Amino acid sequence: MVRGIYTAAMGMLVDWFKLDSTANNLANVDTVGYKKDVPTFSAHDERHIYSSQNKRVPIGTLTYSVVVDRVYLDATEGSLQYTGNPLDLAIVGNGYFSVQRNDEVLYTRAGSFKLDAEGFIVNADGFRLLDVNNEPIRFQDGFSIDEEGYVKDQAGNVVSRIAVYGFASQQNLRKVGYTLFSPTEESGPAVAAEDFRILSGHVELSNVNAVAELVKMVELQRHFEITQKVVLAEDEMFAKLFSQLATLR
Repeated sequence: MVRGIYTAAMGMLVDWFKLDSTANNLANVDTVGYKKDVPTFSAHDERHIYSSQNKRVPIGTLTYSVVVDRVYLDATEGSLQYTGNPLDLAIVGNGYFSVQRNDEVLYTRAGSFKLDAEGFIVNADGFRLLDVNNEPIRFQDGFSIDEEGYVKDQAGNVVSRIAVYGFASQQNLRKVGYTLFSPTEESGPAVAAEDFRILSGHVELSNVNAVAELVKMVELQRHFEITQKVVLAEDEMFAKLFSQLATLR
């Protein structure tokens, strides 16, 4: 019975983590450039099962519970929304903008940019957008950005080019906040992307499907309630057992 309580309680913890992840996805359904979190789990405390006839030879394993393994990034593209703002940029295809945060370069699909007091393109957090030479990009009236990321002045002269990077395994990027990412050993280093287009006047929306996440949340709540009832039932059995043992004295 102790094993039953332990297994059910671990199931409740898994449901709680899934609910928390789903709630976070729903909270960012309107966040530009947000990528959905996908938690994964692994078996914990596996034990061998032996035959009643030969207890030296295992015939299988019994998993007592599962635990959180890691949270992956769902890197699928979100839908595009037209804004008309020339500093709003959306990447069509695989790729990430690079921005400078202090001495660190981070990557993002969130293309809601603006100008800082010095005329440099910055994201919502004030981090400057970088060009292919890892230099911040200054943007002036009359400038434009084409689909290849070239920043041009009023005369059509190229003054800079926005850097776009790709990764060997996007789902293994590490989230920094909600829409920023840093490379990991599993994701591989940032490399210059090739097959992409940059659409000025557009932003990429969150890739969270609100309806699907709401359905998942309802299912998780129901499963949590079921496992909670299992714990209560096991506890009642313990109470009855101890009561009967007390009457034997």
